Amino acid sequence: MPRRVRPRSVTVTALAAAGLLSAANGALTGVGSAAPGPAVPPDTQASASVSVHCPFADPLGPRALTVETTATLPAQAKTGTSAKIGAYAVKLSLPRDVALSFLPAGATTGSLRGTVQLDLAVHQGDRSDKVPVSLVVAPTPLPETGDVVLTATGTVPEIAINTVGPVTFDVTAPALTLEAVPASDAPPATTAPPKVACTLDEGQQATLGKILVLPKVTPGTKQKQSAALGDVTTMDEEPPPNIYTQPLGLVSVITNSQVKKLGATVVSTPSLIVNGFINVNVDTAEAWITGATAFSPVTATFLGFGFVPVSATVEFLPVEYHTQRMIQMTGGLYTDEVSGLPSMRATVEVMARMSHAEINGVPLDLGPDCVTKKPVLLKVSGPYDPFEPGGVGHVDTREAGGFTLPGFSGCGTGGQDLNPLLEGMSSGPGNQADVYLYNLVGCETPDPADCPPHSNPPPPGSQTAAAAAKKAATKPR
Repeated sequence: MPRRVRPRSVTVTALAAAGLLSAANGALTGVGSAAPGPAVPPDTQASASVSVHCPFADPLGPRALTVETTATLPAQAKTGTSAKIGAYAVKLSLPRDVALSFLPAGATTGSLRGTVQLDLAVHQGDRSDKVPVSLVVAPTPLPETGDVVLTATGTVPEIAINTVGPVTFDVTAPALTLEAVPASDAPPATTAPPKVACTLDEGQQATLGKILVLPKVTPGTKQKQSAALGDVTTMDEEPPPNIYTQPLGLVSVITNSQVKKLGATVVSTPSLIVNGFINVNVDTAEAWITGATAFSPVTATFLGFGFVPVSATVEFLPVEYHTQRMIQMTGGLYTDEVSGLPSMRATVEVMARMSHAEINGVPLDLGPDCVTKKPVLLKVSGPYDPFEPGGVGHVDTREAGGFTLPGFSGCGTGGQDLNPLLEGMSSGPGNQADVYLYNLVGCETPDPADCPPHSNPPPPGSQTAAAAAKKAATKPR
């Protein structure tokens, strides 16, 4: 007798999308292997080269100069402390005629000294500030020929930072105050040397470097745990009448996801749909697929905030993950009005749990229940024919405008609140997921080499997989 089932509220394909997302998001949030790393990451060597125009006095006029800035930046800082920038230096080359203009009239030899003043622009999110920096040019002899290379060094004031996330430092145009080094028997100067305020040329990158700010541990505090996830949906009601099923063949799922904040694409390992059925309501002619799946934890490495090495282990779980392990799925079947292809549309909700975090080589303890504040909502659609042996389906989130990765809660131990850090690296809208479903053909021989075609899915990212996906989107009915 045909088996009757009640449609469930999640999806075959969308679930697969979540599998890939797990890999991408893992990196987003900065989790990874527990391989030992340095207690404190080493300072980074930062540099920036910008072009400026400096209005020297007539008859010289404005001149274009290149200003090269170098410094050492700490890889990390803690909220409530100060960031210390070391070895700050600015190098610039003066055209020879400009350098000679600072010497006494008619002199062709001598030395220059002076100061270089500038602002170091500090940005964090939508906040910005400027830190004044004063540098000294030590006495520098003019060479016999060619331009004069001047180097200015000094100390940058400590910068207090109180917000978790990346802090960006940009260089600005300097103000030059230069003069000839007087002879030992020369009388004291009666006037101050002129100041030349240069301007930064437009349309160029002026970033010196970035520092990642982590939360400071507050002794005696207790990490807040995530809130209740809501009521668990039960499936005890009597199934509706006239719903008939037939078993769904073995379906393999390969997914890839593009996470906007990371600028990265991650391809998953294949997973399977288990306990799958094709369901038909004989009264309404509606059809849908049901099944269940589970995803293994995924570990990946990315650049969080575009510059911080991050590794992450991520699990995708059912919304009722405290009581369930398998993710139930439902995908509605229909015929696309434009292409005429058999298609599927579905929505799935899953929770993402992060663990074993490591940022910039330093392990971060995310605690036992670091999960998204609310489920990840994936709405996917596209061509898929579950009745075709060896057929390939391709559904994605583009019709729905992508998906949003929610914020996190329950992340951190020992007084550390790591939720803002994870959200800053990964959470937000505009992400996309692609899901490829492969209807596999059964194989009864012990030797895989003797199996018929389509017994195994093509390797992720292979040309075979790409060709199969293209075929799924263009095959006439």
